[in-house]
Amino acid sequence: MDILATPDEALKRIANNPRSRLAVMICIGVFFLLAWLNGCWQNFTEAFNWSSLLGPALISPLIVGIVSLGTTSLIYLLHLILNEKGERPTRFKTFYSVNIHCAVIFLLGEVVNFLLVRTNLLADHPAPLRGRFPVGLDVLLLGSDDPNIYLSIVLHSTSVFLIWYLIVLSLGIRVVTGTSKAKATIIAAALWCTVVLLALGAVYAAGGGTTIRIRF
Repeated sequence: MDILATPDEALKRIANNPRSRLAVMICIGVFFLLAWLNGCWQNFTEAFNWSSLLGPALISPLIVGIVSLGTTSLIYLLHLILNEKGERPTRFKTFYSVNIHCAVIFLLGEVVNFLLVRTNLLADHPAPLRGRFPVGLDVLLLGSDDPNIYLSIVLHSTSVFLIWYLIVLSLGIRVVTGTSKAKATIIAAALWCTVVLLALGAVYAAGGGTTIRIRF
């Protein structure tokens, strides 16, 4: 909650005591809940069958582990590249703690998306990306009969929650490293570009189908 309400204070505490276990468990728990609800939403009578629970239980820690470690590794690498000679590099553990705590904002976005998709607010205007409610510039594509999948991905990556996450992450990088605002912004922007390019590459490798579900 502090990350959402008072990020400056929360990030300073994280810099002094970089713990991540509780944040990881929260991320896994929320992803499990969303995956479980998504699987049994239409047939809640089977919600507590082992088959409905096993999939989310396996995929949730896998997603959290790959995404959190992957993005933190990129942040750490960029910090080393931009680090001025003679400066002591910040530990990977500290970057990971900042990143996984900032992921609370991403989780909030996923919860909001899950709820909005099921409210039928768009009525006869299908979302540019299946299963993703337009909360970024992809709202401009509403009403398009067959929006370009690649353009939809780029515009959806301007989601208010993703931008919010990147802003707080940039602030966290500045707090734990003492680097300049410009360097922290470059690292956050490079992370955004990498994630978008990976998403575009994955869709291209899969044939560019517009029915592919994209998750940021």
